[in-house]
Amino acid sequence: MKNCRLPIMLSLLSGMSWAQCSTGTPGTNCSGPLSVQPQSGNNTQSAITLVDLGLPVLAPAAGQYTLSVASGMIVESDNGNSYHTLMGLQGLQGPAGASGSQGATGPTGATGGVGPAGPQGPVGPVGPTGAVGAVGPAGAVGPAGAAGAVGAAGPTGTVGPAGSAGAQGSAGAQGPQGPQGPAGTMAAPSDYSFYNATGYKTGVGTIEVGGTFDRDQIDMTNATSVRCVVTIGPAALPSGSYTEAEYTPDGTNWFPLSGEAPVTTPNGLYSSGWQGLPTGANGDYVVRIVVFNAGTVSAQIGLRQVHVQFK
Repeated sequence: MKNCRLPIMLSLLSGMSWAQCSTGTPGTNCSGPLSVQPQSGNNTQSAITLVDLGLPVLAPAAGQYTLSVASGMIVESDNGNSYHTLMGLQGLQGPAGASGSQGATGPTGATGGVGPAGPQGPVGPVGPTGAVGAVGPAGAVGPAGAAGAVGAAGPTGTVGPAGSAGAQGSAGAQGPQGPQGPAGTMAAPSDYSFYNATGYKTGVGTIEVGGTFDRDQIDMTNATSVRCVVTIGPAALPSGSYTEAEYTPDGTNWFPLSGEAPVTTPNGLYSSGWQGLPTGANGDYVVRIVVFNAGTVSAQIGLRQVHVQFK
């Protein structure tokens, strides 16, 4: 961006104003208080004009206060410090003034008059009707031509012998067998009842309901979803306790089969909700029911019925 500058060094003191000025390098140097006084009878606003010389600003110097122009703005250096603009931040825009009152409506001008219609011209006379032309004579009718002779009929062609039927082609080779369709779902839902009693006292942690005497062998090959449904009597376990179904593929390791049905609220029917069958559970496996007691001491649970359902 082009810089505009003509430096002027000023000393501002109170009292009378006088100065001695001489040509310096660069610019003009004045010693003593400097006062700009308009001549008597002057009718032009007093001003100090900074002219665009297209040169760099003077280097700041200690003890000097330099006024110049840079990047289209008046800038100033104080006592050897960097140049800064003398233009302050623009203030916030004031609110819009109130709308002035509407002036009075002027009077309506007079309507112009309609001029008179001119007179209608006379109708011209009707011209005479032209004479009808004579009808020309009719032309003579020419003689009729003689009828042409009928040609003789051609002989009837003989019918050719019928072609023999072609031999039947041999049967093509059988195509490959298509892919096996998806496994069908169980007719639904299949329900398996496990525990049916008035309740019992369970220890802390995970306890198998009914022990090894209340297990079932279930073919879950075609099952897609499973849920656990429990009925609770008056006694319930602490918060965080639940019942769920587990399965074992090898008779030793047990894995969760259904979701967790809460057993923390007495006198009600509670479900784990339908969930997709876990990966690896599609098979003919042994299933059991476990209760998890989230408390710190053994507690009585009013477990009435437990069902595992599939679809």
